[in-house]
Amino acid sequence: MICQLTGSLCSSCESKLTEGTISRLDVDISVHLARETKNTKELDRVRFLYALYVDDYIILFFRRGDLAKFLAHGKGILREMRKKFRTNVLAVEYHPNLREFLEGIFYPTPVTALNVIWLPDGTRETRVILGRRAHHKKIGIATKIAKKVRNVDVKVEYIS
Repeated sequence: MICQLTGSLCSSCESKLTEGTISRLDVDISVHLARETKNTKELDRVRFLYALYVDDYIILFFRRGDLAKFLAHGKGILREMRKKFRTNVLAVEYHPNLREFLEGIFYPTPVTALNVIWLPDGTRETRVILGRRAHHKKIGIATKIAKKVRNVDVKVEYIS
């Protein structure tokens, strides 16, 4: 367990950090979130899972169902994190289901269809069809998140 007020690690978490099970970024984000949310009772049950660097973004993954609570009460916390870590911060819900996961990383753009295409060389590509156009930077970061987190190659298309 991380003592989230001091940032010190117990021996178990210290070994997880040295083994690579958790990252230094996970520890830093967890400590920051604990300090910022300690006076917000609505965020007591919100569970942060882990964080990743993807390009110039820090991606925060929350337990399924917790992102809405966090965003309702923690918008200011995301702004503070942008300032502290000097990078963009994106909060996402982690879903074990691929479709729900992709819908979450492309949100607010609706995913209208998801197709898995098996290529002749044995690899597969996931085609995501979006309901409307999205900003190219959002598409780029979403496809990189999908590749890094789920090892899924994503090709994005739009309804014509």
